[in-house]
Amino acid sequence: MKRILLFDTEDGSKTLGGESSVQKLFGCPPLKPDSWATFRDTLASIYVEKKVEVEKKITPELTVKEIQSKTVLKNGTQMDGIVIDTFSELSKKFQRSLTGSDDKMKLQQWGVLKSGLDKCLEFIMKIPGVVIATCHTKIQIMDDGSNEEIPYIDGSTKDDISKWFDFVLYTFTKRVKGKEVYMWRTRHSARYANAKDRTNLLEDEIPQDFQLVLEAARKKGFDNCRILILGKAGTGKTQSLSTLIKEENK
Repeated sequence: MKRILLFDTEDGSKTLGGESSVQKLFGCPPLKPDSWATFRDTLASIYVEKKVEVEKKITPELTVKEIQSKTVLKNGTQMDGIVIDTFSELSKKFQRSLTGSDDKMKLQQWGVLKSGLDKCLEFIMKIPGVVIATCHTKIQIMDDGSNEEIPYIDGSTKDDISKWFDFVLYTFTKRVKGKEVYMWRTRHSARYANAKDRTNLLEDEIPQDFQLVLEAARKKGFDNCRILILGKAGTGKTQSLSTLIKEENK
């Protein structure tokens, strides 16, 4: 990949360097929306949704025409991927836009929040190429006393956000030969209930390297690839984005 559009919602791109460093790495400057409305309007100024007719051959004698929605860049510009870092903060910006100065959600506003985030995710998932979202996590104590690490998103979106993605990877660190190493967990467990790998090709624990994930997607013939990175602050969510660009292309 050579051109990646990064939406930096909480100034985390400093982990990758200044704006000029990010532009050199991704081929685009980072975009830093300061509100939900700014993010929504910026996205709409870059992408547009359109209907396309696709023919699918069911049998040698039967062909079905299917209408599909696709999100494409305006004026035909090519983009290899889009990153939202972090979706947690983006959802918070939307929530703040609903509550205003009151800062308290009313019952009906929770439905507006869920509907708006779902529409946003549906729109983004139709973007061709690679789509990546990062998200903070928090610990939820279950009825049996065990801990589950869940997306740090208010409202019910935290319960089903993983359905939109092909890969849901949890960040963690471990010591290897006296050195702290950043890793991803790929397998579902009681604590990491959202973790998944639709290719079933990744090891249970892998280094934080997007090339491993993209290669698994290529082997399975995925046309597009959607990746959600979950983890606590300081466990590599943003830093790992540098691996989107192959070393020889940096």
